[in-house]
Amino acid sequence: MTMAERRLDYVWYGGRPSIDFVNTRRYRFEAGGSELLREPADLGRWLEAAGLVPDRAVVDEALLARALELREAIDLALVAVVEGEPLSPEPVAAINAWLASAAQYPPRLDLDEGVPVYRANAAPADAFGALCRIAVDAAEMLGSELRTRLRICGGVNCSARFIDNSAARRRRWCSMAGCGNRAKASQFRQTAAAKARTGG
Repeated sequence: MTMAERRLDYVWYGGRPSIDFVNTRRYRFEAGGSELLREPADLGRWLEAAGLVPDRAVVDEALLARALELREAIDLALVAVVEGEPLSPEPVAAINAWLASAAQYPPRLDLDEGVPVYRANAAPADAFGALCRIAVDAAEMLGSELRTRLRICGGVNCSARFIDNSAARRRRWCSMAGCGNRAKASQFRQTAAAKARTGG
């Protein structure tokens, strides 16, 4: 698979970097799902495509394993929040371990053409720093009222995670162009078939 083909598998409708990271394991409703981060280079490519590192990040097997643990911890927390279930301490501990490392990337005040600009944290130049940034994003999301807007796509054969930023907070699908369109087309076909059966 070429990089262009692989990039087509990435989805960016999560609304937050941590959710887009969770969505690197697709089709979670199936046993095992579909893993997009199978080898260290995959994580490096994804971090670059996500704009979390300026260039291709160097990733080894150990960092990939830790990254996947972080991703699954974020997903366990997200699913618990969406389902209204109590969150077990294990995913919180995993995210907190990354947050402790995030202290290496403190906030700062920069100058942009002489104007001070607050930066929550400097853009990391390496994969480890990018993963710390993902953990901070997840903690900000899960530990605030943003958690009430977390969703899992209701589309058939989809399990994508996203944050609902719609005005009415009633978004049901990861993407209106994908799952939303398929659901509406299916509903239309069912209605048309019912009308045809009843002669209406």
